[in-house]
Amino acid sequence: MLRGWFSKASAQPEPADAPASSTQMPAQAAPEKASAFAEAVLTESFFESRSQRQAQLLPAAAATFADGPELLSFDEAVKAFARGADCGKTVPIKRGEIFPRENFYMAYLDMATVSLEDAEHFLPLLLKLCKELEPAFGFVSARLVLDPPELNGPPLVSDADLLAIQLSGEQSLTLIRSLQGLPVSAPRPKPMLETTLKPGDCLYVPVGVEYRRIPASSGTRSPSLYALLAVQSSEQSLELSLGKYLISLLLDKSQHSAETDHLFRSAVTKGTMPDRHAKELSEKSKSMEEQVQKSMRELVSKVKAADLRKHFDERMQKLSEAQQAAAKEIQSAPPPEVLSSKSVLRMANGVTCKCRAGSSQAHFTRGPQTMTLNISPTASTLLERIGAGGSHSIESLPCEDAFEKLCVSQVMIDKSVLQVVSDNTFDPPDRKKK
Repeated sequence: MLRGWFSKASAQPEPADAPASSTQMPAQAAPEKASAFAEAVLTESFFESRSQRQAQLLPAAAATFADGPELLSFDEAVKAFARGADCGKTVPIKRGEIFPRENFYMAYLDMATVSLEDAEHFLPLLLKLCKELEPAFGFVSARLVLDPPELNGPPLVSDADLLAIQLSGEQSLTLIRSLQGLPVSAPRPKPMLETTLKPGDCLYVPVGVEYRRIPASSGTRSPSLYALLAVQSSEQSLELSLGKYLISLLLDKSQHSAETDHLFRSAVTKGTMPDRHAKELSEKSKSMEEQVQKSMRELVSKVKAADLRKHFDERMQKLSEAQQAAAKEIQSAPPPEVLSSKSVLRMANGVTCKCRAGSSQAHFTRGPQTMTLNISPTASTLLERIGAGGSHSIESLPCEDAFEKLCVSQVMIDKSVLQVVSDNTFDPPDRKKK
């Protein structure tokens, strides 16, 4: 789906012998009564699918959060993308690569995916979803993704255990084991799942699984808005968790004898570590070998499964607290001034527009000056309607893609050919004629 959470290089799944921890099963500190969302997701079959690295569809698992036909409106998405753009979190992606444009509105009109990192900081709904899953996984983060209609890009591979939640629109997809690492002569893996996600549906995507979006049927012009919840990223892997735990042990002088602490803080050079393959080891080398073995035994004796679990939980707690603080700071800031579906627009003073339905160009005139803009034919009926005169709410303008309407309107305002009606009065052309 997305570079960063989805990369072209396949990640390695967590070892099957990983110790029971917050990354594996619900923690002992789970709430007494889980929400309907957590109950719908954290089932025995879900954890069985995780243990087998098998994708699983969870129909309507998040439907309880829906306010109407969608979980998140495009108006809310625009505000989040705008806030994210101010702090570098909103990133347009096209064909698996970052797609720099003047703003995310222009990028979307060029058929780029719009991605918002740390989306839970900007959207209370996603923060709530993350927190409801947190007792089971230690820490959960989110990314908001908006795919334009007719998205065409390379298949990508998940680099984390993900829970995809469809928020608005639909998307059809195929999940398949990655081809990376397979010999050319090996049988090609068969699809593990083919499905269509609708608002409220959830899909578990294991790490290392290739995601292929099936093109929408001809004539469909609806974007797909969804969230990717990382229920286990590399930050929660056994390897990284064990490494950070060992580093904390090495840095804690109280855990080791003075001799062992001195050895661990010594620089390793050719002088301190002679060639182990020499025929005869010097007395210094033998002494060093004995000291290393002794210090390693001392270090290993300090490694406890319970301490590893405690260290992991403390790291997850710090991540969770930082997540809450960042969300509180961002959401307490004044909301960005962006267009919404209720915004009312009209042609700017002194500007006229000529655009025919189905055309790929729009002609704007102000006095003796004329400006011709190349447009998508899907936006032509919108510009034809507003060019006829009067004031129009964005939601009333003809265009099947609701997000495209917002983007076209914002771009035209930036080019000073449209203006927002300050008093939000609605003055359709037929009323003016009467």
